[in-house]
Amino acid sequence: MAVSSWARVLTPVVCIALVLGPLPVLAEQTIRCDSRGFGYRYCRIDTDDRVEMVRQHSLIDCRENRSWGYDRHGVWVDRGCSADFRVGSRHGSGHKAAAVGAALVGLAALAAIANSKQSQAQEEVASWAVGTFRGYDEVEGADVELTILPGGSLNGRAGRNEFTGMLKGSRLEAGRHVFRVQASGNGFIATDERDSRHRVVFQRSGGGY
Repeated sequence: MAVSSWARVLTPVVCIALVLGPLPVLAEQTIRCDSRGFGYRYCRIDTDDRVEMVRQHSLIDCRENRSWGYDRHGVWVDRGCSADFRVGSRHGSGHKAAAVGAALVGLAALAAIANSKQSQAQEEVASWAVGTFRGYDEVEGADVELTILPGGSLNGRAGRNEFTGMLKGSRLEAGRHVFRVQASGNGFIATDERDSRHRVVFQRSGGGY
């Protein structure tokens, strides 16, 4: 019964995959993103999580995860970086020999589209939390700077140590710490989940969208 049940579920799905064929791949595009006045700037574009810096315009070095980076919604620059970025895929839908495999891979994406569209709004962080912020961590004894992107991914530096993380709702994962955040003035307050005495007050130092 288990095998026949799976067959009933998979048969129409596979038929759909063969009819539709492989999903289209995002065409390659090139955009320019400039950090004006050494400030943070976010250039919105569908990246398909594929970004490559192809030409630097600024005299200041553009370093990935330091003065530029990206998520699926766009490319960000900071600290004077100005450059052209190639986003999306260089390839089309593939050769015929790979069509069936591409269709099955595309099927997995089709199955996830409904859920991803429904949850996308929840994954987007509030506008007050997008941008670059600075604060001082008294427990760690370090100045902290972090940049939060619209998709929720973040990167930053505490003293000499760099870290990455994610903001989901009010829960901010940064390095080895997990904080609860709440908006406050022109920034937010982050409180350690494991120690309420460990609090960092962040003030905005760079723009958002």
